[in-house]
Amino acid sequence: MVHYANIYDVCDTPILEERPKSGPGENLKYLYQKSACNWLLKYLVLKGCRHPQIPMQDVLTYQAAVRAAMQADYAHWRDANWINRTFKPVAELLDGIGKPQFQQREPVPLYHSIPSQEQINSVIKRCMQDILRIWNRDKKAPYFPVAAQVILSGDDHMNGENFLEVLRGAGAFEYQNATLLFALLRCFINSNPAKLKHIRKPYRGIAEKMFQRPFWFVHRTAFYDVNFFEHLLARVTKSKLTPEELQQTVQIMENLLHFCVVTSQEWLVTPNKGIRHPAITCLPLGSDGAQAYRLNKKNSTIKKDLGFGDYVPDTDTTFFALSIAKKWLDLVKAKNLSVDGNLLEECRNFLNYPWIEIITEYQIGSGYTSNPPTIHFTKPLDYQGAVPIWFDKSFPKPDGRVVKNVAGNEICPGHNMDILESILVNRKQWDALQGGNLKTVRRLIAFHYQTFKSGNYKYESAFQYYLPEIYLFYTGRVYDVYLTLSDVEKTLLDPEGCIEAIRQIALDYCKNDLITHTLNAFDAAMAVSALVLLQYEAKDDGVLATGLKVMSDALGEGVRGHPFLPYEWNRMRHPCRIIVGSDVSTSLFVLNAFVNAGFYLYGE
Repeated sequence: MVHYANIYDVCDTPILEERPKSGPGENLKYLYQKSACNWLLKYLVLKGCRHPQIPMQDVLTYQAAVRAAMQADYAHWRDANWINRTFKPVAELLDGIGKPQFQQREPVPLYHSIPSQEQINSVIKRCMQDILRIWNRDKKAPYFPVAAQVILSGDDHMNGENFLEVLRGAGAFEYQNATLLFALLRCFINSNPAKLKHIRKPYRGIAEKMFQRPFWFVHRTAFYDVNFFEHLLARVTKSKLTPEELQQTVQIMENLLHFCVVTSQEWLVTPNKGIRHPAITCLPLGSDGAQAYRLNKKNSTIKKDLGFGDYVPDTDTTFFALSIAKKWLDLVKAKNLSVDGNLLEECRNFLNYPWIEIITEYQIGSGYTSNPPTIHFTKPLDYQGAVPIWFDKSFPKPDGRVVKNVAGNEICPGHNMDILESILVNRKQWDALQGGNLKTVRRLIAFHYQTFKSGNYKYESAFQYYLPEIYLFYTGRVYDVYLTLSDVEKTLLDPEGCIEAIRQIALDYCKNDLITHTLNAFDAAMAVSALVLLQYEAKDDGVLATGLKVMSDALGEGVRGHPFLPYEWNRMRHPCRIIVGSDVSTSLFVLNAFVNAGFYLYGE
C-alpha cells in the first residue's frame, strides 16, 4: 500500500527540527508555526490532506526546497536563478491543480417592470438606515468597518509560473516566505476535494460571499473611505434630502475625507526629477506612531509577520483621493455648505502639485524606466500606457539592507481607471490637455482602449485587486466625468474616439453577460451603476429593471440587522487569496446603484 505525504511530512523536519541561519529562516519557522501548526486547521483540515503525487519515498524532493528556504539568507531571495531552481518542484505541483468552478452562473430571463420612484426610495432608505446605524455605533471615532478574509485554497490562477513570478518580484523575505507557505497549502488543500469544502464553497454570482466571519481582519483604510465618499456624494448630489439628512451625510463625508487627505497622507519624492509630493497610504500611522487603521493588536502583528509591515502608498488611492478632494471643494461651493475650513485648505494644498508630471515618471511608455512592474501577474493584459500600483519608496533596515517593492509592483486596470478619472476631474488645474501632460493622458486612454478592444477586461486574471464588473463601474465613473468636457476638450483629449468605443464595449458586456446571467446583490450594484453612468439608452428593455430587481429581492438576506450579506469587493491574489468586503460596504454600493438609477430614470 502506497502512503502519501501531507504538508507536515514535507515541512516539519526542515522547519521545526533545524536551526535557521538568518532572519528569513527564522521568519519562515514562525509563520509555519502560526499558520499550518494551528491546531484547529491542522487536525480538522491539513493533517488529512495527503497529496496523491507525493508518495513518502519522494518527500525528500520537497523537503529540500523547504530546507533551502530555511537556510536562505537575504541574498538568496534576491537571486532569480536560485528561486527558479529551488522552488521548481513546488511550481510543478501548482501546475497540477485543477480549476474547480466556484462561481455559479446560469442564464436568467429579463424582468421588464421598472421600479417606481417610491420603490427606489424605499431601498435607498433601507441602505441609509444601515449606513447610519453602523456609523453611529462609535460616537468618538466612527468608521465603516471593512473585513479581509483569507482563503487558504489560494488564488484560482496561482500556477507555477505565477508563483515564481511573485517570489522573484516581491522585495520582502517575509512576503516571499508567506507566498511559499500558502503555495504549499494550496497544493495540499486542492488535492483533497472533501477538505476543500471546509475552506471554500460555491457561490451564486460573480463576487464571492464572505462566510468566514470569525476569521475576519476588520480595519479601516483610505482606499475604502474614498469609495464610500463617492457613494455618499451621489446621494447628496442626486437625491432630494431634508436639511437634517444633508447635514448627517455631509458630516460623514467630511470625516471620510479627513481620514484620506490628512490622516493617511505621507511624503514621497519622485524617482527621477526628485519632485517632493504628498501621497496616500492605506495603512497610516498616527502622530504618536500608533496605527490609525483600526486593526486590532493581534491582527496587526500577523500583518507585519506576513510582510505587510512596510506599506507603500499606492497610486490608485492617491489619485482617487485627489478626485474627491476636488469634488468636495466643488460641492461646498455649489451648496454653500458650512464645513471645516482647515480641511478645505488641506484639499487645496493636496491638489496643488504637478500630478500628471509626477505620474508620468511611473507610466510605462513615457520614457521613464525607474519603477517598472516587478510581477507580471495580471495576464493577458498589455501594459503599455499603464501605471504600476505602488509609488517608489524604499525601507532601510537596521542591518544596512534597503528593501524596495515589498509586495512586488504590478499593473491593474482598475487602478489606472481611477487615475484617469482623477485627471479628468482636475484637468483644468493640472493642465491635462496641454503638451506633455496630454501625451501622458492619451497613453493612459490607449491602455484602457486596448484592454477593452482585446477583450482582456473580461478575464479575472487581468486584475490584481478587482473583478471585471468593478472595472466596468469605474469605467462608468470616467465616462460620467467625460460628459462634462466641452466638445473642444473632448476632441483634444480623444481625437480617435477611444472613450466612446470603450463605452459601447462596456455597455454590451453589461447587457449581454452581466445582467443576463446569475448575479448577487453586489454584482447587480456594479452592473446597474455602470449602465447608468455609461448612459444606457434603452431604459425600459428589462436590462436596468433586472439588475434593480436582483438587489430588491436580496433585501433581508443580511444578518445582524444588515439588509445585505457581505461580498467580495476587492481582493489580493497573492500571497494566497484575500477577499475584502463587509455587510455595510454592500449597503453603500447598493445605495450608489439605486441613487444613480433613480436619478437617471426619474430625475430630481
